[in-house]
Amino acid sequence: MNDFKIKFTVDGRTISEKEILEMELSRYHHVFHIFDEKEIPISLNNKTLSLKELLDLPLESAKVALAQTRENIGKEKTLKLFKPEIDRGDQMWKDIAASSRTGVNFQESYVEVETENISLIQFLMFNQSLMKTNNLYLPSTIHPEHYYFDADKTGRQVIIETFGMYQDPSYLDLKPGSKEDYPVKPGKDVDIVMAGKTFLRSNGQDTKMMGMHQLTNTPTGMKVKLGVFLPENAPKEIGEGHKWHLMVEFNNGLHIAAKQHPNFIQKKVLETAINRMKKNNQ
Repeated sequence: MNDFKIKFTVDGRTISEKEILEMELSRYHHVFHIFDEKEIPISLNNKTLSLKELLDLPLESAKVALAQTRENIGKEKTLKLFKPEIDRGDQMWKDIAASSRTGVNFQESYVEVETENISLIQFLMFNQSLMKTNNLYLPSTIHPEHYYFDADKTGRQVIIETFGMYQDPSYLDLKPGSKEDYPVKPGKDVDIVMAGKTFLRSNGQDTKMMGMHQLTNTPTGMKVKLGVFLPENAPKEIGEGHKWHLMVEFNNGLHIAAKQHPNFIQKKVLETAINRMKKNNQ
């Protein structure tokens, strides 16, 4: 039994973990169908499985099968295999950006998270491990529609994911945003703001979409306000779908974070970093 609690709230409604896990499994099935259509075999522990066998897997085994397969395929081959999807995704964002004004009439989507016995320090340790491992395995276990992940020390990330679980995967360059880029003012007690601007990796075009997550220490855990800010003419389904994407992603991330056990030095270093980031937000 877990000694921690995670509560997700969307549009005033508490979302149960059962609902989140059901959505997660349905998205694994969605990806399994895509791989099958593209005739890309998926293996679990070196045994290739049929589509029927994949759809019969429990969630944990489905996660391992897809993660092992993605890691075996590798980053370079993934880009080649999914070029048609990437090209369609690029065109979608070009059309959205061309018809939307920059920073005007954002479509705002939020997911609120509260934890007990999972601290902000533990979450930062998980986030650091994600950047450090920098592989395809771990991101794939966090959300099945994480096709590609590459990070550097500046906080920049290059990803391929089905953004908002809508249509085709998008090949995106995520760059950290400054305080001047924040689409909304952070809450007064917020410790860390993680903001990012989003560009097409293929040609550097601004998609006019932003992300902004606000993280706050509490006496028993932390509070997080996850936010995505879509251009005014983006399909509304992207924002609604991304709420579920964020819940699947952060539920898995927080379960990993709960297993992090900082030593004295790690705790002091991260406490100092949090205090410094909080001052920068003010």
